Amino acid sequence: MHSLNNKVALINGGTTGIGLTVAKNFVDTGATVIITGRRDATQAASDIGAYFRVLDVTDEQAVKDLVDAVAKEFGNIDILVNNAGIAEDVGFIDASPTDFMKRCLDVNVMGVYYALKYAPSFMNDGGSIINTGSAAGSRTTMPGNSEYAGSKAAVAYITRSVALELAPRAIRVNAICPAIIAGTGMMAADDGSDESKFLGSLTALGRMGRQDEITGIYNFLASDSASFITGQEICVDGGLTAGIGLPMLGAMEGE
Repeated sequence: MHSLNNKVALINGGTTGIGLTVAKNFVDTGATVIITGRRDATQAASDIGAYFRVLDVTDEQAVKDLVDAVAKEFGNIDILVNNAGIAEDVGFIDASPTDFMKRCLDVNVMGVYYALKYAPSFMNDGGSIINTGSAAGSRTTMPGNSEYAGSKAAVAYITRSVALELAPRAIRVNAICPAIIAGTGMMAADDGSDESKFLGSLTALGRMGRQDEITGIYNFLASDSASFITGQEICVDGGLTAGIGLPMLGAMEGE
């Protein structure tokens, strides 16, 4: 792993799943880490050596106040991870509740927008911003996924635009786009069930991914080793978006 010594990292949506796993990695590689979430996670943060602050990413003023407070308490931010997000199985668009689309936009898009609007003023030049996107919004999608995919597609293009805007300060802005990662709260558990076997068959590697298999790319992009990478969407999906893999072909032939 790459060293994050002497760096201050703010991870929005860092109390569970990928966000918490990334936070632990950042702590283990030397960073001072602050995780945020709507519900108290002081103990979870303490368990990994991080700090916790309450934040509703849909509240613009709260986001503005939070980045100001973090910079005053810990020093300017070096790493910002926008990981807060929601996803639900709501079915096809003609039957989906309109409120869900609004909530997707509020959390998945506006939450990222507010952080990108206010946090860079409190960041050191040469820092790194990592937005958690999704392969569903960058490379592929499926029926019944329009709200979530649409919101993550917005994140992908916001990432590109802000990367261009912050380039003069050498602040890099990238999106990591996971798919078929178990244990995130947005995907089935990798427990050998028929659902998990089906999901695994969608990838070229023939299995679901683990959370520890995605932390490395966050660590790399957060580090100085990735100083010439910006404006990119990087899929971590076991080959899902490369095309139809042998596991899926085998499943199709077995029908």
